[in-house]
Amino acid sequence: MNKVDNPTSVAATKLIVAEKRINEIDIIRATAIMLVILLHSSSPVMYQIAFTPIAVWNVHNLVDSAARVCVPLFFMVSGYLLLATTEATKASPLSDLPKRLLKLLLPLLVWSMIYRMGMIYANGSWPTAHDIFSAFKDMLQGAVVYHLWFLYELGALYLLLPFLRSLFQQTDIPARYFFCLWTMLLTARLLSSLAGWGFPLGNYINLGAAGYLVAGYIIRRNCATVSARTTAIAFVTYLITTIATFYLTKIYSVSTNTYVEQFHVYTTPNVVIMSVSAFIFLLRASKWISRFPRLSAAISLIGVHSFGIYLVHVIVLERISYNVLGTPAATPFEAVIRIAATSGFVLAVSFVIAWCLRRFRYTRWMAP
Repeated sequence: MNKVDNPTSVAATKLIVAEKRINEIDIIRATAIMLVILLHSSSPVMYQIAFTPIAVWNVHNLVDSAARVCVPLFFMVSGYLLLATTEATKASPLSDLPKRLLKLLLPLLVWSMIYRMGMIYANGSWPTAHDIFSAFKDMLQGAVVYHLWFLYELGALYLLLPFLRSLFQQTDIPARYFFCLWTMLLTARLLSSLAGWGFPLGNYINLGAAGYLVAGYIIRRNCATVSARTTAIAFVTYLITTIATFYLTKIYSVSTNTYVEQFHVYTTPNVVIMSVSAFIFLLRASKWISRFPRLSAAISLIGVHSFGIYLVHVIVLERISYNVLGTPAATPFEAVIRIAATSGFVLAVSFVIAWCLRRFRYTRWMAP
């Protein structure tokens, strides 16, 4: 029997490919969660532009601009993994939807309560039944803590999965059209905002982060193997767009002495270009990292716990007031040290908490 025709050989080959693919995605998840923590460690100073030396503020602006790809990377990972139609989803398009939504809703409910009750206790009061009811009511209207918005958006994207899978089943053309339309709408909205005009479709068409989901799918279909040339182009594009984002934010913010977030919003064309470029580059970079088994295993372990780290890291940040060294930076070098020290400390502590939660049967669902 030819080796290619051997069922055992074929199965083994598929398993190796699957493990490799998962390892690459875990490395991207790990990169994304590290950038989330880096972003949240640096962003508070952005709002203090009037009271911060401009050189220090520039460091935070650069870090903030470079890390803006963090959440889009998570969305693209979901599209990369979930948008492809399988035999199971072809037979029953809604089969995996309840399980995925439940994995979001239970942590959202519990962590919303934990954060809200923690705020009440920190203010010197004991939570009451009325506080619990109010927290639940507020949770139905939106995120009770800023970072939990991600779960709402991801839940909305999960609801779109069956529709998008069926739409993209036969050809990539609808996916490319969807992504181009999404990008055009984002660009029109940004330009109209900069010009001071109202975007006429802004109140009627809001595709949210769905374009990132589709981008992940398109990349998987067309960039399964990323060439060295494509990797280099993606990296250079990411660097150029990051610098452009940094300077545009600086120009608009310094002129008004107020942090202008416009170019840091995840659904702006500059962040879209940065994020897609970063994802393509990381697909190739993860293969380089895989050549070093210990390093790859350590990074992948962070990726496996990335969702739990995301849920818990704001608790750690708030406990240290977003600065593990306490005093504010007076020079750019001090700013770099404080951001790095804070990010490293928060990542380590959050990882330990997420790891512990996943070790026990009754808390595993809190850090899925």
